[in-house]
Amino acid sequence: MTGQARESGLAAASMAVLDQWWDPGIGLVVDPDWSPTQRRARVRETCWYALGLLARGGSTDTPRAVRAIEAVLDHQIDQPGTPWHGTWLRWPEEPTPVDGARAFRDYDPNWREFIGCALLHLLVEREGHLPAELVARIDHALDLAVAGTLARGVDPLYSNIALMAGFLMHAVGRRRGDRDCDVSGLHLMGRVLEAFEVRGAFEEYNSPTYYGIDLYALALWRRYGGEPGTVQRAGAVELALWRDVADHYHPGLCNLAGPYDRSYGMDLNSYASGIGLWLWQAVGRDAAPFPDIRGPFEHFWDLALGPSVEALGIPDLPAPVRAALTSFPGPRTLEQPIDGRRVATTVLDVNVMVGAEHLGGDRRGLGDQFHPLTAHWRLGTGVGWLRLVSELTIDVAAASAGSDAAEVRLRWPAGGSFAFQVRADGLDGGSVTPERWRLPGLEVAVTGTAALERVESDPDGTWWLHYRAPSDADGGAGLTLRWSHRGEVP
Repeated sequence: MTGQARESGLAAASMAVLDQWWDPGIGLVVDPDWSPTQRRARVRETCWYALGLLARGGSTDTPRAVRAIEAVLDHQIDQPGTPWHGTWLRWPEEPTPVDGARAFRDYDPNWREFIGCALLHLLVEREGHLPAELVARIDHALDLAVAGTLARGVDPLYSNIALMAGFLMHAVGRRRGDRDCDVSGLHLMGRVLEAFEVRGAFEEYNSPTYYGIDLYALALWRRYGGEPGTVQRAGAVELALWRDVADHYHPGLCNLAGPYDRSYGMDLNSYASGIGLWLWQAVGRDAAPFPDIRGPFEHFWDLALGPSVEALGIPDLPAPVRAALTSFPGPRTLEQPIDGRRVATTVLDVNVMVGAEHLGGDRRGLGDQFHPLTAHWRLGTGVGWLRLVSELTIDVAAASAGSDAAEVRLRWPAGGSFAFQVRADGLDGGSVTPERWRLPGLEVAVTGTAALERVESDPDGTWWLHYRAPSDADGGAGLTLRWSHRGEVP
């Protein structure tokens, strides 16, 4: 059903939760009582909620949506000539930026694109349900957002934001008859698409969170783009991205194999992810990798995108892609050059999967979002997982080593410290030695020049294996991990 949404239960389930987070006194959705951080009212998520209200159309939904949109518009920043012009406060108590403010610390420039696209989406779908004066306010807000986006000059390699920025400028330009604005959006979109077409991948590669936003923006182009050539190219990239997701997704382990250039978690069943929402839309709730939304779960605010995902729907997926999302098609090894220097390798087998990234001297600079080495393995009815955490530039490569076995090689140019974070129920730190890790469900033989310094646990149940890496003065510094699945562990 190209361009058509199908009912997956995603919107209804999301809205049932968001209704509980609604605060009528301030007209915004607020973090739930079980939020692990200080509770905050959320501006972006309220705009997504407003679309869901308008789509549901109950007797009280449209008035509540109007109230929500008004509250969102109240928190836009109108300061021409500043880097934050046209963006929004993330929460009402956030101070308005002043000279010296730093992006992503003191304000988020991306709220322009996120909220701008959400406002466009609800206008296209439900403008006739809104008061004329509110529509005029929305148009003014979009003008401010576009002005800020144009001044910012989003890098086309910043794929998830660039895709939205291109759509924002294109759609607003068409709406107000501004050819220059439209052309700016089409030009940016063309550069994003060209980069993908040349490389076969986004530079923000294999991100469970931001692949979800890539698919969201590409779906906006598919449904509402006004230039046929660009829409056709965007549709081809959208299908290619779905094929990439299907290649890396393991239905048996209910996770996307790494490596992850940007990710907020390691188990899709414990945190809300963009890709989890799209898989829910594609395969239904029972088969989708998503946490139980009735109780505490991490990165919970992304659930608010659910109504938008269902409204946009998924494209007609080829039969092999659909099949791979519900049934494991068999062991495979994938290799993907990313940007001329970086190469990702992924090994998927029945009970274990490993992802690795050769950096070619490049350090991603994304802190704890960057996972250049990942592993997932079957552990009873769930999964165990492992990731590399390091400030060093460490090149990692993976290869199959037989049935449910893999070999991973780590190399680094300069000495320092790194660690492996492991989550596997039943792990005992005493089972980790310099030569062998006997993890629940997985056994790892370790050889190389790095020294195991200590093993420690966190209160949340994760373990840290800390290593000291010598410098590569003689060209021999490295570590080799050979792991194999140990069978079902209850």
